[in-house]
Amino acid sequence: MSPSDETSATYRLNKSLVKGLALLTEMNRNPNASGTISELAKSTGLHRTTVKRLLETLKQAGYVEHDLANNIYKLTFRVQQLSYGYRDTTLAMEVAWPHMRTLSQKIVWPCSLVAPEGDEMVVRTSTRPYSRLSFHPGMPGRRMPMLTTAAGRAYLAYTSEAARQTILNMLGNRPVPGNAAMRDSRFIKALIDQTRSQGYGSNFGEWDEEPKFGAYAVPICNTSGEAIVSLNVIFLTSALKEAGTKEKLLEALFDAAKRIEVAYAESSARMPDEPGPSQAYPDEG
Repeated sequence: MSPSDETSATYRLNKSLVKGLALLTEMNRNPNASGTISELAKSTGLHRTTVKRLLETLKQAGYVEHDLANNIYKLTFRVQQLSYGYRDTTLAMEVAWPHMRTLSQKIVWPCSLVAPEGDEMVVRTSTRPYSRLSFHPGMPGRRMPMLTTAAGRAYLAYTSEAARQTILNMLGNRPVPGNAAMRDSRFIKALIDQTRSQGYGSNFGEWDEEPKFGAYAVPICNTSGEAIVSLNVIFLTSALKEAGTKEKLLEALFDAAKRIEVAYAESSARMPDEPGPSQAYPDEG
């Protein structure tokens, strides 16, 4: 039994919370993020008494305010706190995991989902604990340089021009020995052109912390074609001597990335228009 299955079996669904979230979602869709009790009851399918109780609870919590003059309830700025920690990378992680597990089962080597954070890349999730060829347990949270790792190169080559320039400016201003290349526009252009030409980022020991390891990485892009995160495969460089190994790794990596992008696009498209949770749990009045 997976942890999620165990949780579902142990705890009863809190229907009031589900209805409250459905109500917040419906108000957010309305003009001026507001509505009367009657309007909200009709659009959510909830009983008027339930809507009134939920609105008053949300008002006490600071998420809703009540205009007594016209009896309209509307959202407050506090609801913005609910999405403050959400990023595109959150959804990417959710949809990527099963495809990452399949990828590692196929190639045996571990893979990671790596996201930008400032002028570095950070490992968000990894299959290293599940790979027999993993030499680095506990990778999530590890910070990686942008220009000397496959994941960083893949992201930098496929992010927006504005984001790329911001990152390069941050890198160029870093008082770090040996970062002259970060200020060399010709070097940067050649690196980006090469990455885009081959369709993936790569490194073979260029990262000082991992001289014996190499990696391939491809961007996971949104529907606009801009990179959100990178998906990489890590391996010992000495293990890539067998003919056809590189091609097999890249084929599996590209296939997994494509599946993740499709799942990401489908999930993104569903999010605003999914039926409200209250429709799945009939109102109890």
